Order: sequence, then C-alpha cells, then structure tokens
Amino acid sequence: MNPAAVSTSSEQNFTVKGLRSGTAELLMVPELGGRIISLRSLKSGREWCWHQPRPDWLWRNRPGDDFGDSPQAGIDECIPTVAACRVLERELSDHGEVWFQAWQLEPEALARQELAASVRLAITPFTFRRTIRVGTDGAFVFDYALTNGGDQPEPYLWSFHPLMTLEPGDRLELPAEVRSLRMDGGLGAAIARGGVWAYPEPFPGLRLDAGEVPGMPGGCVKGFAGPLETGRAAVLNERTGDRLEFHWDAAAVPFLGLWINRGHGGFHHLALEPCTGAPDSLLEAMESWHQYRVVPPGETVRWSISLSIT
Repeated sequence: MNPAAVSTSSEQNFTVKGLRSGTAELLMVPELGGRIISLRSLKSGREWCWHQPRPDWLWRNRPGDDFGDSPQAGIDECIPTVAACRVLERELSDHGEVWFQAWQLEPEALARQELAASVRLAITPFTFRRTIRVGTDGAFVFDYALTNGGDQPEPYLWSFHPLMTLEPGDRLELPAEVRSLRMDGGLGAAIARGGVWAYPEPFPGLRLDAGEVPGMPGGCVKGFAGPLETGRAAVLNERTGDRLEFHWDAAAVPFLGLWINRGHGGFHHLALEPCTGAPDSLLEAMESWHQYRVVPPGETVRWSISLSIT
C-alpha cells in the first residue's frame, strides 16, 4: 500500500505543497523554483533541510540574480550549469535557469499524490521536468526528464543541490570506491582547482566524513567524486539513529559533488550533490575536465534519484 499523501499549507505567504510517506514529510514551494524547504523525519523530528536563522528566510529572485542573494534554503535544481559561465555564445546564469522560476504543478499529478512540473528554460532550448513521488519502499523518488527543443545538440550539467543541516555526531557514508576528490574550490586552505585530495582524510587528523574542513571556523570546500560505479551516499548519526540516504543510477548520473561549509558566511551546512558532470562550470566541464552530457536535437534524456529517511 502506498501511504503517499499531498497537503497544502503556507510559509511567509508562499503556497507550500507537502508530500508525506510513512516515515518522512517533504515540503516544497512551487513559486520559488520548486524549492524543497523541508525534509523531516516523522520518527525523530529531525529537519534535514537547512535554512538561514532569520524569520524572513524565503523570498523571490529574478533572472540573473546571484545565487548568494537567494534564500539558499533546502533543495534546488541546477541545470544546465552550476557556476555562471559563457557557453555557445550564451551567458548561463549562476546555479542555472530553474531555481528562480515560478513552477506550476500539474493537477493530474496532484490527483495521483505526486508533485510534478515542467519548466521551459529561457536561455537554452531545454524543457526540464521533475516529478516527486513516494516509491513502494517509502522513499521519495525524483524522476527527471530533459528535452532539447532546439535543432542542435545541447551540452548540459545537472546537479541536485541540497543544503542540509549538520548535527553533532553526523557522519558521511560514501561508496568504498571513493578514495579521492577532485577539488573545485573553497576557503580555509590553498585549494588548487582540479587538484586531488585523499578522501576521507586529506590532511592528518582532518576528516571530511565528519564534516571537518581546513580553516574551521570559516572554511568551506567543494569537490567531486567520480565517475562512480555505485550511485549511493548517506548522512547518518549513530547517536540519534537518524539516516538520510541517496540512491541513483551511476550510469546516468556518474558524479557526486560534496560541499561542506563550516562557517563561511556564518553558515554551517553540507550538500551531497549527485550530478551528471563536473566541475560546477559547464564551460570547464567541456573544455578542461571533459565530464558533461549532451542531449541530441529533439530528444529527451531521463534519470531518477531516491531519498530515504530512517
């Protein structure tokens, strides 16, 4: 039996749509780029989505805004790039083209207890579609489709972008194959873009899997693992028993971005980011790292990820 149930509420005058499984509740704001603002365990009450500690923590953004001026709350979708860059004579927006758009949820999907929307991108000829449903195992399943409406092959990067809370005792659990990260920047240490750090202990006594970074308090790092054979990553807390686990098909989504912020901007959060290429800039992915995907003209590519909370 599928226990999924859709609800409607509000936060700061924004309409919020909820989806509940047997173990967790997900809340999203369609008007704010389909942003997921809450992912909460019904067993322990733990809130996995991070947001700024202020009463007015949600607001609208406009095309061209820097992502640093956004609420930076919860889970966004980044497509067709994460870092702003110029590709094929187009100026691509910081963190992509969908996080600031207002999404319209499909009534037919709501009737099926699903949250689905399609978004046309303004700069690139893509239509991006996301459906969130509850799987038979109780996990939240995110199904994606990206359609190229143009007459030329189109390169892209997609990245899941979940800013998550950090609690004492949290530990990252990555596949055993992840023994290093290729770095894409940060603060608190001399980080060479493209340089390689050992994982989980790049420096003696410093454990990335414990959420530690150089320069604490104040440091942050971004790196990538992959291409991967296993699409799995988790955050667990042995003290409380809380666990958030991601699963995906590594053949379709071969990379995992890891962002850990331990004080930059006054924030403490982390992000496990399944992604189709690396690094954050589509231009760099094409010209330097050679890790990106292409959608042929008129075709659609599909992929899925699942989030389970126990």
